[in-house]
Amino acid sequence: MAATSRALQRLSFSTAALLVGCCSSFCGGSKQASETHSSFNMGFSAAASASSCNSNNDVLLPSMIVFDLDDCLWTPEMHELSGMPSIPVEGPLDPSDNNSELGTVGMKVPSRRRRGNNNKGFDWGGYANDDGEEVVELYPGARLVLRELATNPKYAAVKIAVASSSLEPSYSRACINGIEIVDGVTMEDMISYSQIGREGQLTSRKTSHFKLLQAQSGIPYDEMLFFDDCNWGDHVGDLQDAFGVTGIRTPQGLQVAEFHDGLEKYRSRRK
Repeated sequence: MAATSRALQRLSFSTAALLVGCCSSFCGGSKQASETHSSFNMGFSAAASASSCNSNNDVLLPSMIVFDLDDCLWTPEMHELSGMPSIPVEGPLDPSDNNSELGTVGMKVPSRRRRGNNNKGFDWGGYANDDGEEVVELYPGARLVLRELATNPKYAAVKIAVASSSLEPSYSRACINGIEIVDGVTMEDMISYSQIGREGQLTSRKTSHFKLLQAQSGIPYDEMLFFDDCNWGDHVGDLQDAFGVTGIRTPQGLQVAEFHDGLEKYRSRRK
């Protein structure tokens, strides 16, 4: 909580700057993180009352937005890594502005070579970028969406959650803990509820994750909006059939347009 308070001090936007930012970009937060997410958004309550972004179409928002992780918010998938992504990678926090404030934009696996199948030479695991490094990074669209959720006051009451059937949940949590969205505010600070993995009460079906999310949050299924790449199964269709959850498929990683489509689909189903 203290770290988040320091982050809030660094995020002292003027009301005017905040309103300009939110209208120009989109007009159209386990645990203790629930308290953190609420505290993080409290600073925007005054600006929210004056925001011209809150048109009639924007009033009806989901009570909770749930994101898949692998191939939806970030790449690569956790099972493709050769080890724990534990090294912060610095870069511009705003993907649309290379001159924006720097922060932790990815998490890198320490260089650890392993012998290839032919025992002659080495490879770097299942995934490597152009520099031969294993770095987990958010898709540009996903980063823009999360930045909007973090800074636009109209989302202050919306809970953020994740539902992932990751084969390496500890890797996923390391990335959530390390990757920043705006200066000093990590994904962890924004997420109120998380269900990650496929052990215990969790299975490869996201229905198991959503049962626990609903029990934790008390939010009805029909007040949730879900984004998932669905490359390994139609989780969106499964959840809609089972629980009536509104969902959007993001096969190429979350795009800003898909986020808008999800909000519009939610509004249409709730009218």
